[in-house]
Amino acid sequence: MNPVIFSFTAMGTVWKITLWDHATPEMERIIIRQIRLFEDTYSRFIKTSWLSSLTDRIGVVEIPRDFFEILVVYKKLYTLSEKKCTPLIGSVLQDLGYDREYSLIAQKNISEPPDFDKAVFIIDERSIELKEKVSFDIGAVGKGYAIDMLSHFLRARGCERFLVDGSGDLFYSGTGEEIRVGLEDPKDFEKAIGVVSVTDGAICGSGGNRRAWGVYYHIVDPYSLNSPKNILATWVRADRALLADGLATCLFLCDPENFCKDFSFEYCILYDDYTIQRSEGFLVELY
Repeated sequence: MNPVIFSFTAMGTVWKITLWDHATPEMERIIIRQIRLFEDTYSRFIKTSWLSSLTDRIGVVEIPRDFFEILVVYKKLYTLSEKKCTPLIGSVLQDLGYDREYSLIAQKNISEPPDFDKAVFIIDERSIELKEKVSFDIGAVGKGYAIDMLSHFLRARGCERFLVDGSGDLFYSGTGEEIRVGLEDPKDFEKAIGVVSVTDGAICGSGGNRRAWGVYYHIVDPYSLNSPKNILATWVRADRALLADGLATCLFLCDPENFCKDFSFEYCILYDDYTIQRSEGFLVELY
């Protein structure tokens, strides 16, 4: 059966959905609506978003179930990454120029992010307590969560074979059929450094060539307040896009061994001299 493919723009990037079954105009409308609702809720770039409404608030706040699940993953990544992967990086990115206006002009004084463990207390699935003023940015895992959300929705609707592609971060349900995924060359968007075969699961990548300005890009070490320079790109394979997305960011900031005991994943790291470090299970055909 020939697949139905449609694309749309959301969360600052192009999404492409491929459906081999259960493809209808109504399904397309629902998918687009879900992603745009997620963006309207959790984007710090939208002034009216729910996430933006938390800025500078203190006290107990009711939260959506989605946000609870995102924070739980962040808590674990925060600990394992030696407090380098934090959802409280919003004020830092804003000060560096990655703000709502995309000014891309860094201020003279860059604020340091609060300690996540001290600033945010997860009470239960419906509420948190903000103990100091914070600015959330869930970019490290947000797109991955949205990809998983769509994947769960499609499976619940009876879809067996589909591909959710959030501009290179993807989840594929293959029913045994294989697809080949290229790993983009960070210095030449028209080329790939290699290709991997995927039959099921998520693969997400992150690179310093995207969302970059001056000496910075979207990944910033909260201690040095600089973007790592020795890594060009990372790719992670996992059962969930949420995890693959988060770990792809974390591998810019600390060693993969930090996460191996707690998560099941495979990885590939491309360094600035084009040498590669990869886990044994990340099978890639390099060019």
